[in-house]
Amino acid sequence: MDTDSTNNNGNNERTKQMKHIVFDIETIPQDEAKLLALAPEFTAPANLKDPEKIAAAKERRKADYMADAALNWKTAEAVLIGAGDDSGIQSFTAGTEKELVGNFLTLLGDALADGVAVGGHNVKGFDLPMLVNRARVHGLQIPTTLLCFWKGRPAWHESVFDTLELLSFGRSFDGNGVDDVARVFGLPPKLGQGRDFPLLWRADREAALAYNRRDVEIEIEIARMCGCI
Repeated sequence: MDTDSTNNNGNNERTKQMKHIVFDIETIPQDEAKLLALAPEFTAPANLKDPEKIAAAKERRKADYMADAALNWKTAEAVLIGAGDDSGIQSFTAGTEKELVGNFLTLLGDALADGVAVGGHNVKGFDLPMLVNRARVHGLQIPTTLLCFWKGRPAWHESVFDTLELLSFGRSFDGNGVDDVARVFGLPPKLGQGRDFPLLWRADREAALAYNRRDVEIEIEIARMCGCI
């Protein structure tokens, strides 16, 4: 599958012609100063009395908070989105998170309005909630073709598919990650672990783009095997 890397506003003709869009987002923690400003008070279990153990417990909770920052919409920043179909994959970046998120949500909203199927692996559990909440942080409008509310509950457009949801049949998602499913289906493995992406993004931008493109390639194949595309 051919791939390319683009830095644009999501309005290119090639994307508009897609019959389906499989996408995957990458996030990193916000800068440390901002993370600490947003952090809750780090406390130790009430049963601890030793000052050294109390201090160690607080440090562990702080470390856990920092380690999970890229996965929490309040402390994460979206920096890269890969999207594609059988014809190729595009890598979307931007000068600011606000621009990246706004452009991509508009792309998805327009695609759904045109009858394009949109999805990926765990997009309803992670990618879409992350994009929507980061858009809210930036004061951006959420396309109504993507997300609406029914009886006060959020509802994705009927053409949004999630292969993790399909493979799990509403049960535990454990063991159904992209790498797990790729091994069973005989697909190429991921190029690394998601927890390592923030360091990769800062150290080697081309490798980070390649990591994301491989994820999208795998997810396209999973979507095909699930009958989504």
